[in-house]
Amino acid sequence: MKRILLLLVLSFLVQNYLSSQTLFRSGIFLHHSTGANIWGPNGASTTIPVQMTNYNTAHSYTGGNAVTMSEEWWAPSDNEWSTQHTFFEDPSLITGIGYYLLTNNVIVIKSCFPSSAIESIGQASDTLTPTYKSIYNYKWHWRHIIKVMQEHSNNFFAIWTNAPLVAGATNATEAMNSHRFCKWAKDTLAAGLDPIFGAFPPNVYVFDFFHKLTDANGFLMSQYAMSGSDSHPNTAATNLVAPQFVQEIFNAAIAYEAIHNGINEINNDNILVLENTPNPFSEYTNISFSIPQQTKVQLSIYNLNGVLVKQLLDEVKPKGLFAITFNSNEFENGTYFCQLKTNKTTITKKMLIVH
Repeated sequence: MKRILLLLVLSFLVQNYLSSQTLFRSGIFLHHSTGANIWGPNGASTTIPVQMTNYNTAHSYTGGNAVTMSEEWWAPSDNEWSTQHTFFEDPSLITGIGYYLLTNNVIVIKSCFPSSAIESIGQASDTLTPTYKSIYNYKWHWRHIIKVMQEHSNNFFAIWTNAPLVAGATNATEAMNSHRFCKWAKDTLAAGLDPIFGAFPPNVYVFDFFHKLTDANGFLMSQYAMSGSDSHPNTAATNLVAPQFVQEIFNAAIAYEAIHNGINEINNDNILVLENTPNPFSEYTNISFSIPQQTKVQLSIYNLNGVLVKQLLDEVKPKGLFAITFNSNEFENGTYFCQLKTNKTTITKKMLIVH
């Protein structure tokens, strides 16, 4: 009887705690015609709205826990990366990104296929002409856009790589330049390996649209194009990308809830507890955790940018309750995250160091 009562109390506390947390499950998709085709229906057998319904069903998400998204044609003129750069750095709550921040926890942006007409590798002087399409300029635009995204940690952002062009609408140099830029965006920048930008923010996800539809030379494959001269994605592209859009973006957004709120969804078949006291703390805090069965345990400290700064444990532990003292003398003031990871579950706790 006591065991049942304890489980009921724990369940109530967990549900009450989760209900007080910020959820990143609703938002807006800002796009032009390429995005509209992927949204659907576009003659396809599925759409992004249908895939959101499927996602909610698969995860038993209902009510306020369900994922939702609206879509909007943005901007009225064009959505080139130079336009996005200006939009994100515009402080106006009417003409800048601030217009969307308060009403959309998740914001997805993209450019259309004209962005794939990248003329050259480029150089630093290209930034004097922001609309010039070079790899150098595009990297410059993206670093600035994502820096603004990073500053708005109460929102989750997804940014698409370029929409590709068919061979009949571009040339080999432009196509390969677009491939190189998009590969950098996903494999270098998003991986935290760009020497200029550094650690990639946890509230941003790079959706590599370009490489879902291109061949090895960077051209939009004919089976995904409206025609040999029309680079709009066709029905087959919608059927391919719409499910990936929902899965990748909402998986990443929901994972960010753990970092933002300091707790992961609890798997009822594998309950773990992670606490640290005192919190905030100036020098020492006691980190305690319990595990329900023998498993490999990783106890790690991450900074606000998601960079691992201290590995406290990385070993197999038996079932039980454990405690470890963490000394913060080598760390600067600020917010950090303590993460407990086992073979099945991950819990993240926010910590504040104040010397």
